[in-house]
Amino acid sequence: MQILFMMIFLLCAAGFALRYGEQPERSVAIVLLTSSTIDFIYHAITSPPQFETIDPVHVVIDSSVLALLLAVALRANRGWPLWVCGAQIIMMLGHLGKLYEVRTVLRGYWVMTQVPFMLQLALLWIGTAAHVARLRQVGPYHSWRLS
Repeated sequence: MQILFMMIFLLCAAGFALRYGEQPERSVAIVLLTSSTIDFIYHAITSPPQFETIDPVHVVIDSSVLALLLAVALRANRGWPLWVCGAQIIMMLGHLGKLYEVRTVLRGYWVMTQVPFMLQLALLWIGTAAHVARLRQVGPYHSWRLS
């Protein structure tokens, strides 16, 4: 049920960003859609997600997403991509934290690696809505920083 909710939320937020957003919104939407698709295919081929151990494939996916989101956040002429990037950093800290324990923080590891994704989708939605409102108020503006 939770996975279905996350997938619907992903498709709605990404669809909204792709339809109404400019390059930063579209870039973040594409990164989140691509990483989720890769994760879905990976688990369709192997096994359902496990939180007892660190999955090296998830570390690679999450590291790649962090690099891409950081590139968008540093160039975009918006504040919300920094928050999306911050949520990704929380996911990476979850992987690092899992290295230091065996079984005691299973729920904490799940929360740190899954909940920030929902935050990212909400921020993508809010950021795209803010962009649309700003377009209506002031007209076209630069999507990327000029310097």
